Order: sequence, then structure tokens, then C-alpha cells
Amino acid sequence: MPGFAITVGHDLVDQLRAYRLKVGLTQDDIAWKLGFSATTVSRWERGTAVPDLRATGAIVDFLRRADAQTERRLLTSILTSRESRNLWEGPDIRYLGGSQQEYRESPEMRAVVGTSIRRYITGSYRDCLEDQGLVASLYAREVASIDIYGRAALSMTSIPEGHVQMKRLSFQSEMRGIIRGDTHSTLIPVAQAPHASAVIVHSWDELSRRP
Repeated sequence: MPGFAITVGHDLVDQLRAYRLKVGLTQDDIAWKLGFSATTVSRWERGTAVPDLRATGAIVDFLRRADAQTERRLLTSILTSRESRNLWEGPDIRYLGGSQQEYRESPEMRAVVGTSIRRYITGSYRDCLEDQGLVASLYAREVASIDIYGRAALSMTSIPEGHVQMKRLSFQSEMRGIIRGDTHSTLIPVAQAPHASAVIVHSWDELSRRP
């Protein structure tokens, strides 16, 4: 499965490196805390690789505990993104903000910031977030991200003929137990899509075993 990097990857890595140097941590220390190899962390810092959404979730989760400003920076990065992304939290899926593309495709979304967006969620996307077993796994910090593929609409945004939509939900959970989801949507030509219709759940254990 190809990785879909986000535009703020290097910005987050800069924040991670600045924090690492400020408190005197090595790349090995950061790698251990995030569940990645030191080689991977080194590649991020050198700019030869960009964290994918699952790695970004791990970085944000770590930095949120280390730097209270990180959450604000994450929201700012989503608001300025040119890709279709949104941020929500809590069991009621309270909408925190969307990207420029999110607002262009669904202008009504800007008006519902701070309220539940359950009514906008359809198909496998809704099924995942209403699956009690999956929600329990989120609170237990067993699930890091979910990839959802489909030709039928997974949200209010329509999908052009000949394409599959991939929604990647990257999760972070704070100490008080609130689940936060960063949702990134990508359109893939049918011929290039690894799946026409699928729900793939990635665990934190799987994340920690990645090279």
C-alpha cells in the first residue's frame, strides 16, 4: 500500500527536532519513544523522508504532551492545507476544523465548527466510527489508524467516475481519554487503487514494528 504524505510533515519534524535538542534527547531516544527506528528518525530530520499519517499521529501525540502549543499548530496546518483534511474529537465527532479544500468542497462545514458532524458521515466511514468494538479499541490505544477505500460516497463529497476514495483516519488519544481523529482524503484512479472497497485497521503494535 502506498504511503500518502501530508504537506505539514517537515514542519512537524522541525518541531520534533527542536524539542529533542532543547531537552537533550538523541535520535535513538526519540525513536524509542515514537516506536520507530533511529534510521527513520534520522531520515525525517535530514529531509530524505516525510512521516506518513500514522507516523504523524505518533509525533503529534508525543509533542502534545511535551508542548501545549502543538495542538494549535496542528489545527493551523490543517486550516492552511491544500489537501482535503479535517480534525474532530470525542464520541460525538465534534468538528474542530477543516482544510481549504474541505471548506471549498463543503462550504457548510465552516459553519458547524464546534458541533457534531455525524450527519455528514456515510458508508464505511460511519460504520467504523459507530462500531463499538472499534471504539473500545481506540480508547484502549490499540488502533493507530484506519484506511477506508470505496467508490460509493464515504462522506458528503461526491467521488468522480473512475476513482476510488481513500480516507485515512489517524488517531490520537489524550490522557483524559478523548479520541481525536485527523481525517485525510485522497482520490485514486481505479487502475492504481490497491483496493476498490476495503477497511484496513492499523494497530499501534504494527506501527512500532515498522522499519
